[in-house]
Amino acid sequence: MGHANNTGARGNGFEEHAVAATIAERLAPMLRKLGAQVDVIDFPTQSNTDDLNAAIKAANEGGYDFGISLHCDSSDNVQAHGAHVCFYPGSVKGSRLAMCIAEPLARLLPGRANTVQSRPGLAVLKRTRCPWVLCECGFITNPENAALMKDHPEAIAEAIAEGVKAYSKL
Repeated sequence: MGHANNTGARGNGFEEHAVAATIAERLAPMLRKLGAQVDVIDFPTQSNTDDLNAAIKAANEGGYDFGISLHCDSSDNVQAHGAHVCFYPGSVKGSRLAMCIAEPLARLLPGRANTVQSRPGLAVLKRTRCPWVLCECGFITNPENAALMKDHPEAIAEAIAEGVKAYSKL
C-alpha cells in the first residue's frame, strides 16, 4: 500500500490511506484474475516509519516478482492534477513496469508533465529487492481527481491492472 492510516495526504474530505486501501481492494482481484499471486501489504495502525519498514521487510521476504505502492499526491494549488509513477533509477524492470502503468493511469488522470519519474530517495523503491513502483493516483487536493478517487476507484485500479497486464507481456 502506501502510508499508514492518518499519516499521508488529506484533501477534499479524504485521507490518503483510505483512498489507497479502496483502490487496493479493487486492484487485488483484478490482478488475481490476470493470474498473479497478490498480497496487500499494509500496516495501517503503525507509525508511518514503522509501516514503511514493515512493508519493505514483507516485500523482501515475500518472493514477489514486483510490487506497487499506492499513493495520492497533494498540493497547495488545487489546480494541480494528474497521475505519475515512480521507479528506482537503474532498475530496468522497475522502469518498464512504471512506463506500462503510467500510460493508462495518466490517460485516466492526465495533467503531469512527467508521468514516469526516477526517484532515488524513496525507501520503498530503494530498499526492495524486486522491482517496485510507486503510483501517485492523482491529487487528493484537486476536486476532479478526488471525485474520481471517491466515485470510481475501480477505474484507477483498472488502469493500474491494464499496465500490469502490458508489463507481463514484455
